[in-house]
Amino acid sequence: MNVTYRREMKHNYLIIEQDISGTEGYEVSMLRENQINGLLKFHLKQIDNHKYFYYEITSRQPLNRILEIHSLNKAELKNLITGIAQVFNRLPAYLLNEDQILLQPEYIYLEPERFLVSLCLVPGRYRKFSENMTELLRYLLGKVNHQDKECVVMAYALYQESLKDNYGIDTLAELVCTPHAGEGREKEVTVSPSGSEDGEEQIIFTDTDQDQIQVFQEFNQLEKATSSGFVLWKPLLLLLSTMAGSAVIIWLISGHKGIIKYWYAPPIAGILNAVYGIIKSGGMKNKKYYGEESKKGDTGIEPESEREAWQLAFYEEKEEPGTPLKTAVEEEMVQTALLTNVKRDSKVRILKSTDPGRQDIEITYTPYLIGKQEGLVDCVLEGEAISRIHAKVEKDGDDYWICDLNSTNGTYVNGRLLETNEAVRLETGDEIFIANFAFIFT
Repeated sequence: MNVTYRREMKHNYLIIEQDISGTEGYEVSMLRENQINGLLKFHLKQIDNHKYFYYEITSRQPLNRILEIHSLNKAELKNLITGIAQVFNRLPAYLLNEDQILLQPEYIYLEPERFLVSLCLVPGRYRKFSENMTELLRYLLGKVNHQDKECVVMAYALYQESLKDNYGIDTLAELVCTPHAGEGREKEVTVSPSGSEDGEEQIIFTDTDQDQIQVFQEFNQLEKATSSGFVLWKPLLLLLSTMAGSAVIIWLISGHKGIIKYWYAPPIAGILNAVYGIIKSGGMKNKKYYGEESKKGDTGIEPESEREAWQLAFYEEKEEPGTPLKTAVEEEMVQTALLTNVKRDSKVRILKSTDPGRQDIEITYTPYLIGKQEGLVDCVLEGEAISRIHAKVEKDGDDYWICDLNSTNGTYVNGRLLETNEAVRLETGDEIFIANFAFIFT
């Protein structure tokens, strides 16, 4: 399967060349004659003996691109699974097969603002749905927001379900919408989020969900150990030890007269040190892989409690003969490497606006996203012609590159319109148009 991308006027296309014969059948006719909600718009072009399937992806973003800059929360995971299920449930009415859907993250397209799913169905292509879905769920395990405990439990439960024989998409949709539905689920167990009070939402599992219950409870125990534990006894220890140390130093320098004269110094030093310790601990606990803190130099390494909970939720033993098992620490290191790919630049490059009324764009780290969807891009450009995620600036060695990201109105470099997903190396003085916003690369 050969995949390319192309821009035609204001439309962007994912193009798949199928190296097979006989694809001009009812499947192609169904896709051409019907606009099936949830499937990418489709048309066929034939050049010589080659058939090219064109799928419109204008203003949509692939799942893997979204999850490079944003970790998945519970609502988004639920929307993703239910969206896929809704598309699959429409296929039988058109005599189409679920095994023809591409479930790789780079071919699942989303409308970023509402997280609406559009899938790519390739006529003549068959791969078992269960294998595709298990691979997708394994990928999602490494992309969920592990500070969202409910999302962690849901992702783990989905993956575990996909390892069973003869599961279907309806089973997964039922799991995210009504997690206790189905036969064989008897006694219910209630697990409250740590620190919850009466009236707060509680998560309910059944007695057949022991894995999820254990993960959630251990997550809460670890979180309590780091949050309440530090707050209760470490500041007091810091206060007392600092006061004692300060008093000893004053006595060594000035004797007992110094203790009497500077009696206020030890309490002040103790209080300041205790407050500093609380602030430092709270700051580390609130760090995230994504967001401004990470992009401004954060190492991306989460607190010990979250790291252990991450291992508890996602560590999976490999049972291949003769192959040593990965340790949980190695697994965590892999996940950390995936989530901390932001590079901070020692030399700041600037997209200098040619309009005096608009601000320049400082490229202080890479990759650097430009668009109008606040929360998903690094620089928000307000304008009707700007797409939600419009363009990206990256760095390779000492070279900077700009790439158009399926935008509607395009990205121009020195007057040339970039193809969708095309990256062009930038030189000092290059003129760049992001839709109708003009800049000079300096």
